[in-house]
Amino acid sequence: MPDRVVDVLVVGAGSAGCVVAERLSRDSSRRVLLIDSGPGGPPSDGRASLARLPIEPGAPRVTRYHELRGRDVVRGVGLGGSSAVNGGYFLRGHRDDYAAWPWPGDELETALDALDGGETGGGAMSVSSFADSELGEVATAFDVYWRERSPSSVERPGSPLVERAGSPLVERAERVETPHQSPWPTVGLNRVRSNRRSGRRWTAADAFLSDARPNLDVVADCEALELVVRGGRAVGARTTRGVVSAGTVVLAAGTLGTAGLVLPHLGRSLPIHEHAERLVRFRPRRPLSAQALLQTVLHTDDRLEIRCYGDDFASFINGVPPSGVAIGIADMADGTHGSVRWDGAPVIDLGVPDAASTARIDGGVGLVRTMLDSAEFRDLVEPGSVTVDADIGLSSHAWGTLPLGTEVGADGALTGLDGVHVVDGSVLPGPLRSGPHASVMATASLIAKTMAPKSV
Repeated sequence: MPDRVVDVLVVGAGSAGCVVAERLSRDSSRRVLLIDSGPGGPPSDGRASLARLPIEPGAPRVTRYHELRGRDVVRGVGLGGSSAVNGGYFLRGHRDDYAAWPWPGDELETALDALDGGETGGGAMSVSSFADSELGEVATAFDVYWRERSPSSVERPGSPLVERAGSPLVERAERVETPHQSPWPTVGLNRVRSNRRSGRRWTAADAFLSDARPNLDVVADCEALELVVRGGRAVGARTTRGVVSAGTVVLAAGTLGTAGLVLPHLGRSLPIHEHAERLVRFRPRRPLSAQALLQTVLHTDDRLEIRCYGDDFASFINGVPPSGVAIGIADMADGTHGSVRWDGAPVIDLGVPDAASTARIDGGVGLVRTMLDSAEFRDLVEPGSVTVDADIGLSSHAWGTLPLGTEVGADGALTGLDGVHVVDGSVLPGPLRSGPHASVMATASLIAKTMAPKSV
């Protein structure tokens, strides 16, 4: 690619970048260039299936970041970004998670509806809830257990709800009920809504890059190495395929990728947050089946998300040794408090949960232990096989390095570096009680809408 001059350079063709490139290129007079360090074209059929997570070492559509504490930090690259390799989870946050965001609630809801189709599903991201008939054995048992005990809220061991664990039960087939179906999650059982078609991930690239436009160029295998800055203003980027000059630079490289581009120009470290997660594992009594990694979750009143993974991670990821079927307990109330600083390259510390967060997670571990000892799981769990991971892991939800309202405005404009707009998970201003994918895409849509009328 020879050196280029464009109106808008979008760095990163993941979920946020695809949304912004499509929106800004609706103006046929605006020249938009979307670049990504990963491959172009769609994933192969096997890698697009929700029954696989194509994130093994050496996988073509992922990159791995070095983290100070030695944790494996994996992110998607290429057209569609992480939407082409993740579990297809597309839940919104809870309504009140967005109270401090810089848009009216109805405007945010409209953006989310456009992506997930609202009550009926669909939308640009082809979103649908997993039906009862699609649930694997573990997800079915999980649903039955929590529908019996907690239609709308969850309390701690010793409470009347939890003490019902030994109550008489009717046949499982008669007790599976479709849980909460609103597009807005609630405290209690939530069936996962997934961006998918015919068992395959429906990616941001599928949704937003399928229609060719003469004023939108998409260039894969093109890494942005550094921003070109003159007089305190970003005027483009130096890439592995030449220099791009641009009137506006939009950063959508993911929280970690974007940090690596802005840190050399800000002169300070940035905060970063993650959702901590501890895994409880068990050995199944028989082979299991699951159409997707995560089909149902429980949200507790103290802001835990209990994640019912459908089988051993080894069943989804090539080359991973078997370690047992996992149930995750993630603290969504408060993120870890880490940092990213510049020392010739990004130095990433994603942090660890504090004492209060650890206590919340350990309370959730107790709930899961009780569940795995219940009648619903008796024919699934090998007796004596339940273990709890000693180390608390992370959720691949890094966010908040450049939050809305303090570091960027409602148009994504970055304070301290003119000419740059940020649209990815960097800008999320606080924790969400669901994973961030849908929220990041809605945020990118709203920022792009604000940017679109401007001369860029």
